[in-house]
Amino acid sequence: MKSILIFLMSISFFCACTTVQEMQQTVNCQYDLAGVEVTEYSLDNLSADIALAITNKSKTTNAKMKRFTGKVYLNNTPITDISLGEFLIEPKTTQIEKVSINVPFTKVGKNIIGLVLANSQTIQYKVVGTIYFETPIGELPIPVTFVKREK
Repeated sequence: MKSILIFLMSISFFCACTTVQEMQQTVNCQYDLAGVEVTEYSLDNLSADIALAITNKSKTTNAKMKRFTGKVYLNNTPITDISLGEFLIEPKTTQIEKVSINVPFTKVGKNIIGLVLANSQTIQYKVVGTIYFETPIGELPIPVTFVKREK
């Protein structure tokens, strides 16, 4: 009986350590805004795909999250909410997650939308949100920001 109890405790300890390592690695990942591509526009709104790149720099540990919720900002003005589901990023890899958005022109103004359509360099995008991890005591939130980095 003792050996079964010890075996179950060691498995739960190993799982908890793995979860903590994956969580720590996810916090240490690099979060980049890989691009914004306008997919459709009309007289009233604009649809676009936003590519979010998450780079796991670890040589040995996976990065894992349960979910992500956030807001897309256009020139520091929040324009829409986004969310992602669960995913795993293997060591030394970058994973691109695409999110589709639909923005009414009334939310940002037709002048800004014109600059977006022209792919102007004066437009600044960012995504700010929270990554949630599943832990034995419940979900743990960690704030992250995706920005465009100069190469």
